[in-house]
Amino acid sequence: MSRYLHPELGPVELVRSSRARRLSIRVRATGEVRMSLPRGVSEAEALRFLDEKRRWVERVRERLESRNPPQMLGMPFSTREHVLRLRPDACEELSFRIVRDEIVVRYPSAMRYDEPDVQSLIRRAVEEAWRIEAKAYLPERVAELCRTLGFRCGRVTVRNSRSRWGSCSAADDISLSLHLMKLPDRLIDYVIVHELCHTVHRNHGPRFHALLDRMTGGEHMRLRAELRSYSTRW
Repeated sequence: MSRYLHPELGPVELVRSSRARRLSIRVRATGEVRMSLPRGVSEAEALRFLDEKRRWVERVRERLESRNPPQMLGMPFSTREHVLRLRPDACEELSFRIVRDEIVVRYPSAMRYDEPDVQSLIRRAVEEAWRIEAKAYLPERVAELCRTLGFRCGRVTVRNSRSRWGSCSAADDISLSLHLMKLPDRLIDYVIVHELCHTVHRNHGPRFHALLDRMTGGEHMRLRAELRSYSTRW
């Protein structure tokens, strides 16, 4: 398996399959894209096919989002370290700020908190709180797990990725989604260990899964199943 960063679709998994009879693209419920390549088809040919199907992928993602509309956010709501405060008042514009342990969202008093524009702002504000928390927690946690489990990795970055929880580059740099902050600690650790195992094995072959299972105390399959009940999307 290899990964390709499409300029518009984001990360795409390219999987060569001996059982595949033709090029095929699958869009998962999370919006992740996976393409199966039969024998004899080059990656260049596969990427041309992906470009041809770009609009189809975007339409599938839009359809998935319409089936699963974002949750309605209001008070009470909190992240790990911040509490949401809604402030309808005499202001003319919508705005938010993160103040110590609060997410303060201001909007005109003539509007309701459940209106689309207000909900969009609330989600942006919450994501900013998650970003602050993620940057404070995730790099340090990666370093702790490296020391505990004997891994080495490069830079650790936090991004607003909605296509996957994390990724590991060829240079062993690890990128983690700020949406990890909605997960319990055990699943954050599972995602981090998953990416650390990619510093040893670049694919998802049997040796990778054996290492991941060993590093998670035999809990790999259970944790993977539990992670599937969450999404990087709202």
